[in-house]
Amino acid sequence: MNQASIQGSWTHSFEEDQGDVQVYRPTHSFAFPPARGRDTLEFGEGGELIKQVPGPDDRPRSLRGNWTALGMNRFRLEGTMDAPGQVIEVVEQTTSVLKIRKI
Repeated sequence: MNQASIQGSWTHSFEEDQGDVQVYRPTHSFAFPPARGRDTLEFGEGGELIKQVPGPDDRPRSLRGNWTALGMNRFRLEGTMDAPGQVIEVVEQTTSVLKIRKI
């Protein structure tokens, strides 16, 4: 898996989570059921990361950081207040789904 394969905006489809595997779907093309708020990970070119999380009033707030490929389907997410230096493993990735496990 190369860095370009996870680029784009992915929104947490928590209804589909299985154990410690979190399921993300394309932000702009998936019909999500209603929810009070969902986390979104946007992997940009050059390693830019924007994480959106629901704020106290359910409106999304953006946290900026960086992402780096570590190899073996693992990526480091850095610079966000809630998860500095967090490592994720991509379990599955297609154009319609991104499944991750936090390491």
